[in-house]
Order: sequence, then structure tokens, then C-alpha cells
Amino acid sequence: MSLFPAAQNAGAVGSGYTVVERVGVGSGEWDTLVQGAPGGGHLLQSHAWGEMKRNAGWRPLRLALVRGGGGGGGAGEVAGAGQFLLRPTWPVPGYLMYCPKGPWLEWDDEGAARAFLRGAAEAAARLGAHTLKIEPEVREGRGGQKALLEELGFRKFRWDLNGKATMVVDLSRPEEDLLAGMKGKTRYNVRLSARKGVRVAEDGSPAAEEAFWRMYEETSERNGFVIRRPRDYFFTAWRTMREAGRAHLFFAEHEGEKLAGMYIFTFGKKYWYMYGASTNNKRNLMPTSLLQWEVMRWAKDRGITYYDMMGIPELDKLNEDHPWYNVYKFKVGFGGEAVEFAGCYDLPIKRVRANLWNKIEPAYYRVYNKLKGDIYY
Repeated sequence: MSLFPAAQNAGAVGSGYTVVERVGVGSGEWDTLVQGAPGGGHLLQSHAWGEMKRNAGWRPLRLALVRGGGGGGGAGEVAGAGQFLLRPTWPVPGYLMYCPKGPWLEWDDEGAARAFLRGAAEAAARLGAHTLKIEPEVREGRGGQKALLEELGFRKFRWDLNGKATMVVDLSRPEEDLLAGMKGKTRYNVRLSARKGVRVAEDGSPAAEEAFWRMYEETSERNGFVIRRPRDYFFTAWRTMREAGRAHLFFAEHEGEKLAGMYIFTFGKKYWYMYGASTNNKRNLMPTSLLQWEVMRWAKDRGITYYDMMGIPELDKLNEDHPWYNVYKFKVGFGGEAVEFAGCYDLPIKRVRANLWNKIEPAYYRVYNKLKGDIYY
């Protein structure tokens, strides 16, 4: 028996828009829809990611914003999309309905934004969710989006689940312009590594994944960061996304020895630096610098124009004492732009239950992590 009520299509929500649940939609159709939405979507909104999270206890709910076409939503122009994940929140009755790195809309069109958020809230109420959580990639301080969210009853969540700040590189420029845009030290390191015989190659074999995992553990121990998910989660995610054609594992090698690795995920004309690692050997050969550059070239050759390096300090906390400052220094060397998004916002659907969940969530998160060795979200 399903934990969730039977799904139904959302009805017309006004302003010439309809929010429709795409029931039984296939990966090709859904991914094309999201990639065609304003902004081009995000990997965490892909069909494959939703199905991977289904196996981890979440139920995907895929909603489309349709302009025109009447109340049935069967015709008309798709003007936005959002993949939501629902999960029970025991001991609080009901569900959390979370849209990781979405929804994707024309946020400058207030009518479209209101219509989609209203439709999502109606779907949440119908399915028994007490809290609707969104994580749109709307730039911090852009327009009146934050004011609109607050007017509609959204409140800023206590933390941002996938981070607010990132480094974005525009790959549409010619290679010589990309090189010229790098910091001098980074450009020197790229050329030194190549001159010393370091080579970069893709290898998605099971043996390569095992080698990368060992390298990732070594990096964790050296740099002092905690791996917060179990090994099986990583391998499931990597293999699921690789089977969907969205995951690629690259290594920088010297004389047959793997010195550094990076796992990237692709979606449309974008790619993300999801995981990186290196060994303690031959660090003077600067393998991580060449690895980044060669993967950028690989992506350009395949028509990818947007590189999200992920994971830098929030811009108002950017200083040398921040634990991620060295990560920031490495990433900024490649000539990208530091970008900060609005982060996570919650809308209480059933106010008493939402407030209770919000109150106990930090303790629940810690206990879940301790018992499961994993992150709840």
C-alpha cells in the first residue's frame, strides 16, 4: 500500500496559467521540459535524480506550469517546471514537500510565479504535506522575488540545503579567452602540469569508482571535512546518473598513477563539479589544475556553456578564516563569477504541524545522521 494519496492533476490557478502534475512522464520528456524551462533547469530536477531519491525514501512529484490551453492543462505553452520530493516526517504527521534547486520559472513574471507557487501549495495540501520547501536559483537581491515569497507566506529556512554560493564559469567563450581570464598562478599551474606529463582521461569503470572513493576518503582525512553520507549512497547516485548518461568520472594521471579525480554531472548545457579528490602523491605536479581545465575543454566540445563549480563561502562570510577559503581561492582562479542565490524557503501548509516540524527538525536531523550515518535530505 502506498504511503501517499492517489495523485490528481492540479486545476486552473488563474492569470492564464494552469499547474499540472505530469503523471507517469518518462525521463526524456521530463528532462526536455525542465531544460526548456526559463533558466535551463538543474541536475537535481532531472528525472534520474528524482528516481534515485525515490529509492532513498522520497516520492517525486513533477509539476508543470502551462500558459493557456484552458483548465485541463493538456495544451498550451509550458512556462515552468518543478520536481518536488515528498517524505513522511514521523513523529510529525504528514509530509515534507521539497523542491531541490527549483522550481524553474520566469521569476520576473510575477503572474507566473504566483500561479506556480499557488498550484504547488494546492498540490501539497491535497497530498497531506504540512510544509512546502523550495530552493530556487534566484540570485540574492534580484528584483522583488524575496518580497513576493514573503508576501505569499514563505519564510527563510534556517539553513540552505545545497548551499547558497557558488562559482560559475561561462564556457561559451573561446578557449584562449578562458585561459586569459584565469588568475596568473592558475594558468601557470595548468601549463606546468601538462608540461610535466600529467594527462587527463575519463574512466567510469567500477574499478575507477573504487579508486575514486579511496581518494575521496584520503582527501577527507587530509583536509578535515566529514563525509556525511554512507558509501552506498554515493555509489548509488554515481551509477544511477551514469546510466542516465549524466555522470562522468575523470582522473589526472602521471606515469599510470591516478593523482586526482573529479565526478561531474551534466544536464542540458550545464555541468556541475559534484565531487573532487586527490592523493598526497606528486602534488607538486598540480594535477587538480590541469584536471579542471581539461574537463572544461571536454564540456565545451559537447556544447556545454555553463559550469557550476559549487561550494564556496557565502559572500558576506568570505574571509581567510573561513574553513572553505582555500577552496574558494582554488575555484576563483579559473576566472568564474561568484554567485549567491536566495536559498531555501518554507511555506507552512498546515501551520501547527509545520511549526512543530520546524521546531524539532534540528534535533531530528542530528539523530537521523547519528543513527543512519546519512543526511535526512
